[in-house]
Amino acid sequence: MSKKILAVVLSLILAFSVITVPASALDVSALGNISIENVFNSLIDRLLSFVLSYLNMVWPGYEDGWATEEEYVPENFYAGEETFDKAVAPNAIWKVGYAGASLLDGIEPMNGDFFLAGSLEPIMGRVPRSILDDQRVRVFAISDGVGGIVVNAVIDGFGFSRGDVMEIRSRMAEFAAENNVISINVSVLHQHSCIDTLGMNVPLAQALIFNTGNAASGGIIDSMKVQKNEEFMENLFQKTVLSMKKAVMNMKPGTLSYGSADIGDYIRDKRDPQAFDPMIHRLRFSPIDGTNETWILEAAIHCTGLGAGPDELTADYPYYIEKAIREEEGANVVFVQGAELAIGTRYFDLCVECNEIPTITKTEDGVTVSCPNRCTEAQTAKDLGEAADKWNPIHAEGKTDIQRISDYGYTLATKVMGITNEIQLDPVLNIKLQEVRLDVDNEILTLAAKEDILNAVIVKTDDGYKMVTEIGYMELGNEVGIFLCPGEFDPMLIYGGPESGSASWFGDAWGYAPAKEFSTCDNIMAFGLCNDQGGYVLRDNEYHSIIGENEEINVLSRTAGSTFANAYAELLSSLDEAV
Repeated sequence: MSKKILAVVLSLILAFSVITVPASALDVSALGNISIENVFNSLIDRLLSFVLSYLNMVWPGYEDGWATEEEYVPENFYAGEETFDKAVAPNAIWKVGYAGASLLDGIEPMNGDFFLAGSLEPIMGRVPRSILDDQRVRVFAISDGVGGIVVNAVIDGFGFSRGDVMEIRSRMAEFAAENNVISINVSVLHQHSCIDTLGMNVPLAQALIFNTGNAASGGIIDSMKVQKNEEFMENLFQKTVLSMKKAVMNMKPGTLSYGSADIGDYIRDKRDPQAFDPMIHRLRFSPIDGTNETWILEAAIHCTGLGAGPDELTADYPYYIEKAIREEEGANVVFVQGAELAIGTRYFDLCVECNEIPTITKTEDGVTVSCPNRCTEAQTAKDLGEAADKWNPIHAEGKTDIQRISDYGYTLATKVMGITNEIQLDPVLNIKLQEVRLDVDNEILTLAAKEDILNAVIVKTDDGYKMVTEIGYMELGNEVGIFLCPGEFDPMLIYGGPESGSASWFGDAWGYAPAKEFSTCDNIMAFGLCNDQGGYVLRDNEYHSIIGENEEINVLSRTAGSTFANAYAELLSSLDEAV
């Protein structure tokens, strides 16, 4: 939904709320020394929250199926290992298996029944008009040969609720027990141009009418209930579970190495304070038998090559990273989205004459972009953004959006294929996960869950609701620490970053250490949108207003940042005692 439409909606709510909101709700004395604009935006937030909380209180829904905090019992939750081993065990050896499948096989994606994700279309939804590549699931299974097996699936999709993760785990339960699978994880790549796997991209206006009517009538119009496509989800469940089993059965012994490449020039942070992980990380598994390697890649960059609301179906740049590496190296590729918050692509188009990746040279005087073969004129500017603005119009001429996405994927793949700083990892694998309960103060997402649009795991409390999600931490070879993050995390929560200062709306300090400081590993990765889509996760003092920033619309809880910071500190501190 565009900000203009949102502003109109908020204006209507404001007109209504001025009449209905008690005077106490308008108290802004606690907001601190901030601008009039920030005060006004914060006031709008409070008014909107009041109206939506009232709507959640009286609107018929499906919350009767939610357990209370006391009643809740986790089902199909894989906690991993109680203790972390540091020494290489006798007979230990890395074993990795790969499998994948198309999620479009077995359905008719162009028949008008499947909604594309990435942009809210509240009246009719948005269906694909053309298919540019594929929407897939890719799975790797890994073990150190002596402990249990960890299975990780990565789905092309916008988001994936924990309730759907639990469905996959339930279908894997018998196989997992028989094959010593101790951890089953599912993440998505957050493409804005794939068939919806989350639910927020159904026609929301229709959902509020028909889902509410169905709840109020006790299920009389169940056939008219609006949710993400059941046929697609069943196809996804079957393909994902089968791929997980195949990946386990395909496991072979070999060596595992870690390396990384700096791709910071190709990343743009749209939100202050500027902070992101500039690296693309690679875990490279080489089977002893000489068959195809498996590369597990991680970088944090939104997949929005066609913008937020296209009607073409594409898996975006990760598809073309995989394509380039398969063609040149023959390797299996699993790309994992990192801690991406508001981080997007920065294009530097291939040279229009020779199709080579341009050379980017940075000095104290600025940035120069040039063709390595010198067949086109170099462009010089004061910074990367201006340099791209000068270079791209010349070299993007005549290229379609998907050609530019393909070129971007090729550029990143080339950086990965050029990694030379590898270290070989000892065969030691450890993983542990724990559940986390988040206070839910985003009434928009609460309403979506209440109307059964989102398949989130929610419990009822005495004064509202909490979302039950999970975090995890995995170590490879005592050298690589991987944080499993349920949502689109601010990378500063993992890696650290600048104090906001004036960028913080309320001037508050952030008093929590980044998660990496609790790890003993020198190399840190993040698997984002993993085992849940908990929305954007900001540092508490970075929360602005839903009409000031795009991210706040999808922030589940204003205290999610500190909740997760404390949870990671607790999880990793418990490992120190267990070693």
